[in-house]
Amino acid sequence: MKSFRLAALLTATALAVPMATMAQDEAKNDTINDTKEVKNRNVMLNASSDNQPRQISIGLPSSLSATIYEDGLPVSYNIWPCLPYLYWTGSAQHESMGLMSLGESAIKNGAVNYAVLSKTRRGKDKFEGHVNYTTNTYNLQRFDMSLAGPIANGWSYSLGAYTNLDPGTNKLADIQYATDMKMFKAALSKEWNDGRGKFNLFYRYANNKNLGDAYGPFIYVGDGSVKEYNGFRLGKDGFLPGNGQITYLDVMTGKTNTITRKGGVHAMNNSLTANLNYTFLNGMNLDITSKYNYANNYMVSMMLAGTGKATAADGYTYAYDFGGHKAGDVFEGNYNSRYMLRDIGWTRNWMTTAELTGKSKDHAHSWRIGANFWWDREGIQANTGVYAHTIEANPAWLNHNGSQEFAANTGGEYYDGHETKLAFYASDDWQVTNRWWLSAGVRGEYYAMGGKNAMAYLNATDKTPTYAENVRGLNYSVNNGKVTRYSNKWFNPAATINTRYTIAKGFGLVAEYVYAMQHPNSQDFAGPYMPILDAVNIHLGRAGIFWNTPWMKLVSQVSLIQQSNYKSRTQFTNPNNSSDVVTIPITNDVQTMGWTTDVVLTPFKGFTFHGLLTLQSPKYKNFDITANFSDGTSKSYNFNDKITTGVSKTIIELDPSYQFDKFRVWASFRYQSKQYINKTNSLYFNGRWETFGGIDYNMNKHVGFSVNVVNILNQKGCSGSIGSADLVEDVSAYKNYLMAGSYIRPFTVEFAAHINF
Repeated sequence: MKSFRLAALLTATALAVPMATMAQDEAKNDTINDTKEVKNRNVMLNASSDNQPRQISIGLPSSLSATIYEDGLPVSYNIWPCLPYLYWTGSAQHESMGLMSLGESAIKNGAVNYAVLSKTRRGKDKFEGHVNYTTNTYNLQRFDMSLAGPIANGWSYSLGAYTNLDPGTNKLADIQYATDMKMFKAALSKEWNDGRGKFNLFYRYANNKNLGDAYGPFIYVGDGSVKEYNGFRLGKDGFLPGNGQITYLDVMTGKTNTITRKGGVHAMNNSLTANLNYTFLNGMNLDITSKYNYANNYMVSMMLAGTGKATAADGYTYAYDFGGHKAGDVFEGNYNSRYMLRDIGWTRNWMTTAELTGKSKDHAHSWRIGANFWWDREGIQANTGVYAHTIEANPAWLNHNGSQEFAANTGGEYYDGHETKLAFYASDDWQVTNRWWLSAGVRGEYYAMGGKNAMAYLNATDKTPTYAENVRGLNYSVNNGKVTRYSNKWFNPAATINTRYTIAKGFGLVAEYVYAMQHPNSQDFAGPYMPILDAVNIHLGRAGIFWNTPWMKLVSQVSLIQQSNYKSRTQFTNPNNSSDVVTIPITNDVQTMGWTTDVVLTPFKGFTFHGLLTLQSPKYKNFDITANFSDGTSKSYNFNDKITTGVSKTIIELDPSYQFDKFRVWASFRYQSKQYINKTNSLYFNGRWETFGGIDYNMNKHVGFSVNVVNILNQKGCSGSIGSADLVEDVSAYKNYLMAGSYIRPFTVEFAAHINF
């Protein structure tokens, strides 16, 4: 169920906008020269959530979360099961924030993606404080504070507190707050030898209850557009029952448990980070960062699993008294199915990164050597099931054949694993001539992993039970059979080369190549069969021009990115019977060709405009499946050269900003063209704009105010999937089709006050 989980969690808990001041970066010469960080990208502007960083498309399927670095190390060792955004948010406690470039991410992390970079405020030699308060038209209450000051003899401190009480825009009947997050930080700093030596010790505690549910029903018209269903207000009405009780079969024991959704969600994190930075007399700099991280994540996700229409003979009844109906009354009509994921995940890891940097005597070379030693223990118990409720605002749970849960643990997971990454990397930025600049880096990673799990099948293709005939995907539980141990060791290389050649003043050529290899991690061993162990290879190549003038910085490039062996477990529905669903482990490649132009304009004082245009063609490659359904039908499908689902072919970003006197007016407009719903490319959602804007007013150097608007155009931004349509080519049955999906935040006005002292 990994791909189902990926798509659903992305839409359920995606990413938005407290830090509008990051919307533009002033035009600087390092638009080209800086290869380590990426400018002019709205890190914290997200249309779906207001306290998480957005993910930036590079033409490959998105991950569950953005990769987030804090103080030189990842917030979470793995993205799953402890998602990094549960323990991190942009706040006054950060002194800087940006994006790690694709090449830098490959060298430092072995992955090709943009990663958020953040640094916690260090101690100061003079007392200073920063206090932020944010509210919005839906009664958000967010308090954010950071204090720093001296102690004595080069020692200093910083303290931070953050609390976010967000009821959400759609008032859910079973909870008070969609997000209830509290985070506390403390830092102790020491400087010596005239500031050449610096030591920092950071502590973070985070506690988060993330209970939001950004889903709702609507009518899919059939031409890419949607319309309202039965008066349901997307973004305003809740689509979960007020009775939050969930009954499920425990994946560990096979016994029945009952919890409330509110009581079953809790993410907690303690981390301690030590950093030593020392600059030697010869100019070389040594930076060592080490962190111990302790995190738990208890989750109850109610993801969408499709809609249906029940007759009296289908076995659906009301689970309790509701709207004039008695518990046990037969239900007839439209219902919505939910795929419940009751995850209990944990991680304990120790990560250390060391870097030594320096320059050659003639300053032509800026070199770096580094090492990672990362160790992780983690595990998961994933309980799954399907549930049904009525389709209306604040609906009611339904029972099916007398039970709230059905298809129990068909996606059940369990593992208790450990991983070790020992990596060495090196890079060099070389000014070869006055016109030619070259940067190159390599990484070699020894990756060992192992642990124990409970597999019901021998492997992903030969589903021969390895134990207990009653674990063939139905009511799967760990105690049904023996626990199996697994162990693997791999070598993961990565490399990047980046060059620039100046033809004339301010004008020249740029080119870049990035490569990374990855192998399965512990999560891949969580399911009921052995995963496919083939390596994932990612290649990115791009080339183009740059053009710099006193009022313009422009880069325009063509690119090709490929990822092999993209692995997922995907549900396919029998086109002849919507209740006949099979889960198939699939492996395919993805390839995207594109053209991107990024420009920053500063035509007159105070005005900055950032624009980005991406035209791309993301396609499946080597994607052949055979679906065998329970009614005996079998059909093979070839999705080669089909456009990947959920990825747009055209992306536009427009970010104007104007600063005058004590005011700053800004806006950000992002466009995504149509996205395909199914792999046959026969159904799609129309393109949409995501719009933001605001006014900042600095009364003086101590006090400022801002008013921000989210979703200025009040678009619905609907997206989702129709499982029964993934294999269909004749879409006549999907005109004016009732479905449920996700949406972006409705029109929202935010108010913020900032105090600096």
